[in-house]
Amino acid sequence: MDVAKRIGVRIRACRERAGMTQGELAAAAFVTRQSVGNWERGATLPDIQSLQLLAGVFGVTVDELLGGDADELAREAANDRRVLMRSFIMEWVNILVIICVGLARSALRELGMSWSAYQGYSMVLGVIQWTVMLYMLFAVAGRDRVRRARDLVNATDIVAFLEGRASADELPRDWFYRWVLTKVNWWRWGIVAVLLVCFVAMGMGMGATRSIA
Repeated sequence: MDVAKRIGVRIRACRERAGMTQGELAAAAFVTRQSVGNWERGATLPDIQSLQLLAGVFGVTVDELLGGDADELAREAANDRRVLMRSFIMEWVNILVIICVGLARSALRELGMSWSAYQGYSMVLGVIQWTVMLYMLFAVAGRDRVRRARDLVNATDIVAFLEGRASADELPRDWFYRWVLTKVNWWRWGIVAVLLVCFVAMGMGMGATRSIA
């Protein structure tokens, strides 16, 4: 039985010992009934703030609630943080590789090499691009697993977890929070749109150059 399931069993035992329903415990811990159900099944782990609230409701310490799993829980948290960081890094690496591969292919066309030579170089670039993309997809799949296990809904929850904060409410409301975290999807799709426009413009420019030549 893994850590999440063992902690879930203890939460359920404490809840039943206290004579509480999942709905009552959810109200006391300021979460949804679904969150309590996920904790008890071991599908997700309560965050630090929730553990403290649960311990207070049950009249036990956090260490008693964790039942000796604190060290393993800390190791799992460290591993999950590494998975999240790797996925974000690989997303940006993938974007840079796409840009570099596009520029390299454009440069190869301008060199005036034979079609067979161009195909050979282009195939090598394609293998590099697909290798990086597959690794990125693997990293993103790991991030999705961590998000489900940790019940991380949005970018602010992820950053709070990475920084070891109890909740996203503890994050400083600076420019990074206002203009990056809360609008991370806008930034992601904006970068994709800019790349598409650049590639289309590059293709049109190359076509015009060949027409003049």
